[in-house]
Amino acid sequence: MRYIFKSLIVLSVVSWCLTVMAQPVGDNQFEQSPNLQKHPIDRNQEAIWDLLLGFDVTALSGAAGNAGAEWDGTYLYSTRWGSNLIHKYDATGTTLIEEFSIPGVTGLRDLAFDGQYMYGGAAANTIYMMDFTTKTLIGTIPSPVGVRFIAYDEVSDAFWCGNWSDPATLVSRTGTTITSFTTSLAGQYGAAYDNVSPGGPFLWIFDQGGGAGTAQLIHQFNISTGTATGVTHDVTLQFPTASGIAGGLFSMCDWQAGTFTIGGLLQGTPDNIFIYEIATCGPPCPVGAPDNPNPINGATNVSINLANISWTNGAGTTQVELQFGESGSMTTVYSGAPITSWAIPGQLDYMTTYNWKVIDKNDTCSTFGPTWAFTTIPDPNLSEWCDAFANLQNWTVVGPMGMTNWSASNTALAGGTAPELYMSWSPSFTGVSTIRSVPIPLLDNWPTNYSFNFFLDWYANPSGVVTVSITYDGGATSTPLFTVTDPTGNVGPVVQSGSFTTPVSGASNAQIEISYNGYSFNIDAIAWDNMCLDWILPVELTSFTASADFGVVELRWFTATETNNQGFEVQRSAGGEFETIGFVEGHGTTTEVQAYTYSDRSVAVGSYSYRLKQVDFDGTTTYSSIVEVNVPAPAEFALDQNYPNPFNPSTKIAFRLAVDSKVSLKVFDVLGQEVASLVNGNLVAGGHSVDFDASSLNSGVYLYRIEATGVDGSNFVDVKKMILTK
Repeated sequence: MRYIFKSLIVLSVVSWCLTVMAQPVGDNQFEQSPNLQKHPIDRNQEAIWDLLLGFDVTALSGAAGNAGAEWDGTYLYSTRWGSNLIHKYDATGTTLIEEFSIPGVTGLRDLAFDGQYMYGGAAANTIYMMDFTTKTLIGTIPSPVGVRFIAYDEVSDAFWCGNWSDPATLVSRTGTTITSFTTSLAGQYGAAYDNVSPGGPFLWIFDQGGGAGTAQLIHQFNISTGTATGVTHDVTLQFPTASGIAGGLFSMCDWQAGTFTIGGLLQGTPDNIFIYEIATCGPPCPVGAPDNPNPINGATNVSINLANISWTNGAGTTQVELQFGESGSMTTVYSGAPITSWAIPGQLDYMTTYNWKVIDKNDTCSTFGPTWAFTTIPDPNLSEWCDAFANLQNWTVVGPMGMTNWSASNTALAGGTAPELYMSWSPSFTGVSTIRSVPIPLLDNWPTNYSFNFFLDWYANPSGVVTVSITYDGGATSTPLFTVTDPTGNVGPVVQSGSFTTPVSGASNAQIEISYNGYSFNIDAIAWDNMCLDWILPVELTSFTASADFGVVELRWFTATETNNQGFEVQRSAGGEFETIGFVEGHGTTTEVQAYTYSDRSVAVGSYSYRLKQVDFDGTTTYSSIVEVNVPAPAEFALDQNYPNPFNPSTKIAFRLAVDSKVSLKVFDVLGQEVASLVNGNLVAGGHSVDFDASSLNSGVYLYRIEATGVDGSNFVDVKKMILTK
């Protein structure tokens, strides 16, 4: 009955479209905005629009329905708006290299490329980050607007996005809005960023105008003012067809040497990819690109106590800018004279991906390095329960309705990978249908996190209520963790996450409940994937551990409970008596797990023992067990960037000695006059650090210089710059 009903609707709509607009529809044709309005168009062709390439994508890819297009520096690509297919072509548009798809991604309208990954959207509030080489979905970014058009802004390291008539919105890698402006266009489909044309930066938007058979204009917008410049071009002048309508858009400086070009895809019969000459790119920047990242790009299980990152600058570099941060939120942490390493300020987070990018410069231009990434080790005290729904062995359908609607489906609608948990609308029912997990042994009165992938395929209103809950009594009562009520359109694919605290007792009986309440006919399907709970296990103080990394010893310990705890004296021994080297404040009285760390950064090569002296407010003391660690010799000499920098009034300077050495470390002003001598004597191999107090100095730029002569005859000299700001 549902299929007959839907077929009648589709036939009526198609008949109306063919009669009124002569507009073909369907997966094998093209996608048109429902908001289009006809208006007078100036079809004057600008002199800059020389057509450099045009080719029939329908013929090469084997079918119509192509929409998005992009260039990665070597190959051209197109995507299908109604399927998951992606096609790769050579630079001349004469050869189809391959057809492929990416699990979890379908219906891409437009594409953007950041030099490493491809990004795109399917007209929903999600940006897909994809590796077209490995054909994998790297991750997703939530978007505050629907993502039909998308363009990468390399200056902001963010994405210009929007749907048919949305404001052009700059979305950060964390999904927040940076800025936006109104375009007054109703059929926006593709976008391209332009930081080359004089007077820019600009955003070019490919708009569907009054629909098929009308001018299909590429509009230029000044990003600084958020206004149209009046520069446009009608693509149908080169591709005259009654069915032509705007598709994706992209820009590049490397398709033809010295030429800034804009390319895109005109949907129609046939679909065509085009490339226009826009401006002169000028000679390539003579500065070489940075390389040799350490940790290597894509490294995993990196220590949270990583001391620094390092790289090799490209030839001709006279200035360096470094961006660093958690994936999706890099910020500039250094800009100035060339450096080849940067000291990480403090401890990193467990199981977190960090991105970093080096920009090598001279006085006139910049060469952007790729975005490198590494991921830290998992928290050794993390406990996790996860189900990727390979089957439903961990779940029981408890109804009372929809007992046959649930399955482990070989689909990836929710943004994970197939299979996934799937609830079909059929057979239709009215009421509540619930599926419940096996018991999960959570801890009583304990902070617990949850996360899962989610997608709801809407069909009609009211669409019903979807809930993910936690129950501790077999479903008699439950606490909602996530609820979506009567959405009026598709929801997701999106990752939902949050946290909750378990009850003071009975948490070991925890079960996850997933339910739908409504008329199932009004949804096409709902999908979930990667349903996970995680929590940190309490660890007794006897788990006190130590690890060493080239002159830095990291101590870590936990307390399950604390009573009247003032803190911990950290004590060290190099084979003799223990000496106190630091103090870490406690948390008084608490029943919650507390985690502590301490970094011993002035340790020579050798073996050491550490212990904690726990001190109560009443003076009572208790000693921990002893942990031992061996500090290896650094592989090479190094002088680190001071931290913090800029600083006021003091900063720390760290360096490493590969062998025992005679060391001189001095500070100079920009005139070359010595203002401080920090080290002048013999030091053993290993890591060392000194504090520099500049209270008596004026604000300005200072240089610090190390000279080290090793016992093996090796010599090391290095100079770095620091800034005192008062």
